[in-house]
Amino acid sequence: MMPETDLAELAADIKQNGLRAPITLLDGKVLDGRNRYRACQIAGVEPRFKDFNGNGDPLAFIISANVRRRHLTESQRAMIAAKIANLKRGGDRRSGLAGGTTTAQAAEELGVGERTVKRAKEVLRDAPPEDIDAIERGEKTVTEVARAAKAKAERPAERLDKTGYPIPEAILFEWDRAAEAAKTLLSHVSAARSELKNALAEGDAIFAEVTNTTAADLDNAYTSLKCVAPYAVCTSCQGHARKKCSLCKGRGFISEFAWRSFVPAEIKKLRGAK
Repeated sequence: MMPETDLAELAADIKQNGLRAPITLLDGKVLDGRNRYRACQIAGVEPRFKDFNGNGDPLAFIISANVRRRHLTESQRAMIAAKIANLKRGGDRRSGLAGGTTTAQAAEELGVGERTVKRAKEVLRDAPPEDIDAIERGEKTVTEVARAAKAKAERPAERLDKTGYPIPEAILFEWDRAAEAAKTLLSHVSAARSELKNALAEGDAIFAEVTNTTAADLDNAYTSLKCVAPYAVCTSCQGHARKKCSLCKGRGFISEFAWRSFVPAEIKKLRGAK
């Protein structure tokens, strides 16, 4: 892709002198003249188009138009090869090339290694547009962008608390252990509370010596045990200096009750949470 300064100069020239060479299309897509097309849009000039006449090989046309007219880096040539791989070709159909240009053929035509072209195809598929543009401007290489994309894909997904804040790795084990313990205990207490309330309501004789106070105690126990469940990374120690933290009491995280009751609104706002 043409640098922005050069593109601006081209747009200014087109606005003053018009589009000298029409943009070549193949099957409705730009075969040659993408920068001229972008410059026309910037300049507010209606672009002129012409269809590839079908005589000869589109691949040879692209190479002539995009490669031999200017010096390109290996990565820039690899990106062109990646884009034209499997492009339908003209010429002698008996040669077996009419069905499309293979990756190996495109690599050979552009003078780059087949492996580099395959990597460029992966970059076109997976890399963000800004990295693709950087390669096409000659600012980055296919290899470094591919490696960065691979490293990002292999990086473990970041764990977030209920407010969307990253959970420090140092407290992940306790976070998961607390979440599992809360789930188990709350399940048991909930079952006991439900069974007792039903029994008392039905006047089951085997619960004759159990009072409603016990049911209320189970309600209180359920509410208290909900505080075992982690909700947010501690806003005081951030999970890093937890042993001396009075808010999380050494856990590195706090419950939903603590978050709603003790965390100031301005701290919640800083975390982007309500």
